[in-house]
Amino acid sequence: MKTLNTCFGLAVLVAIVLLGLVLAVVPGLAQNAVPPTAREAAASPAFASKLHPATPPAMSKPRAATRARTGRASPQDQVIYENGPVNGTVDAWTINFGYVVANSFTLGSMDTVTGFDFYVWAYLGDTPLTVDWSITSAPFGGTTYGSGTAQLADSFVSHNQYDYNIREETVTGLNVNLSAGTYFLNLQNASTSLGDLLYWDENSGAGCNSPGCPSLADQNAAGTIASEAFDITGIGSEPPPPPCFGSGGSLQIIRDFTEEDRVRNAQGVTIDRAGNLFGTAGGGDNNAGLVYELSPKGQGWVFSSLYSFLGGSNGSGPSPVIVGPDAALYGTASGGIPNCGWGDCGLVFSLRPGPTACLTASCPWTESVLYQPTGNNDAYDPGNLVFDQAGNLYGTSGSGGAYGNGAIFELTPSNGGWKENIIYSFPGGSDGYGPGSLLMGNDGNFYGTANSSRGSIVFQLVPSGGAWTENVIYTGVGWPTNLVQDGFGNLYGISYTQNDQGFSVMGYMLSPSNGSWVFSVIYTAPGRLYDPYDTSDLSIDAAGNLYAAIGHPDPGSPVGGNDYWWGAVMINFGSLWYGSAVEFFPNGPLAVDAGGNVYGTTFDCGRYDDGAIGTIWKVTR
Repeated sequence: MKTLNTCFGLAVLVAIVLLGLVLAVVPGLAQNAVPPTAREAAASPAFASKLHPATPPAMSKPRAATRARTGRASPQDQVIYENGPVNGTVDAWTINFGYVVANSFTLGSMDTVTGFDFYVWAYLGDTPLTVDWSITSAPFGGTTYGSGTAQLADSFVSHNQYDYNIREETVTGLNVNLSAGTYFLNLQNASTSLGDLLYWDENSGAGCNSPGCPSLADQNAAGTIASEAFDITGIGSEPPPPPCFGSGGSLQIIRDFTEEDRVRNAQGVTIDRAGNLFGTAGGGDNNAGLVYELSPKGQGWVFSSLYSFLGGSNGSGPSPVIVGPDAALYGTASGGIPNCGWGDCGLVFSLRPGPTACLTASCPWTESVLYQPTGNNDAYDPGNLVFDQAGNLYGTSGSGGAYGNGAIFELTPSNGGWKENIIYSFPGGSDGYGPGSLLMGNDGNFYGTANSSRGSIVFQLVPSGGAWTENVIYTGVGWPTNLVQDGFGNLYGISYTQNDQGFSVMGYMLSPSNGSWVFSVIYTAPGRLYDPYDTSDLSIDAAGNLYAAIGHPDPGSPVGGNDYWWGAVMINFGSLWYGSAVEFFPNGPLAVDAGGNVYGTTFDCGRYDDGAIGTIWKVTR
């Protein structure tokens, strides 16, 4: 019996030793097997496959429910140290799977750190969730002044040449009191929705304006590395941010969204023949998004919540809607059948008033799901919609199609429902993938924008023998928004161009000439855009006048600074309304009525919830 106990004890001891060896070895193997930089991962067969999935994402703007926004900062919160803007094209360093990255920052006075933002490279379809942070006196250690696990407010920025998504991550709610001096921000143990690697963007401090930058940066495995892209926010001695824009002159705020409206991150408006405005947003009764109406009545406007999405097969995060020939609203949303890429296939919906007369100002509309993609070669992840004169509905598919690179689909009314037909599948490469916008041209051809291996493209689809043939009419327009066309066949668009100084904005024209197209820049915005989505879509009226709204730092302010701002609503890229030293963050489609009055939304400012809910505004011609 003693021998048996002894053997059993030896077995337990051996097991414990072996378990200890396994526990000791596994992290080391995992850490050694994980590339320390994003470019190394892109060149590694074990990791590169996730960067080139069969269904690359669409390049269109994120929908309302998925685009994270923290709202307008407190008047006391400001950037107290900025280390240069996002680069997104050089390299990035791993901040999970055992790696720690430390960056120095310098404060010139006693300050309270309330948060920070930083830029990352993420795998397609993955969303950063949390990160462990600490502020210390030395890289990875020394005196610790504050630490914790932070929830990340995530915002999509761009897509780079290595097939990573570039994202901005924001951390708020900190309270770390520091005196003048140099400190280190350490990031590690980042988590993501898919459990993938996450990389902190390297920018070498280009464009930084704070004392002590470019920063000193280290990684626990590689040692000294290039400076990273981040800002420290807090309560310091810098001037407070400018006030929100307000009514004045030709601009009037016609709706300050309230808590009762349940609107979050409004995404532009469209207008019907009666002058009613319709918009989509996040929020709603189920926090899955909603569609609302703002109707003129007397000298004012009446707000109505038309429909709150339910999520799942009923949809969530609706895109901006269009008004159909039957006066119903049509749009696309997330949700639908969970059988595509990284999740749901999306859906196309319509909304119309109930069958009985409404006796109040707040009668809900009824949703009809017109089409739910099923996956495989189907045109899933639907985006922009347009009607033709026959009442057929066309749209972009960010993924799916015959090659898994996205498609253009047609929905035709049939036996009380709608029948889908894929009219063109993008082959990828220089011919494009992930279409982001669609326009039915005056000549019966389709025009739109897409990603490609050579940069973003403007494409044309021409009907030919019962099919459609693609022509790439221009390559390299930066990061484009939608297209519009005048009566002469000229195409117009707005695009963002990224560099070490941030994002710049330009308006461009493509003119048909002898069977080809001539590209010309017709507008370049002064200054730099702090966020690539602080610009509305481009609109055009029946007379060919172009309308756009832009808000970003004044040309004379520091990169990423917030002490001087300007905003403008423009006709033909000349100021129709101009405001200086104000925060003005327009987004989404603009609506133009028969009199040339312009309507739009901001996702921020307004009178309620500390100005973070947003507004609907009007500029009078």
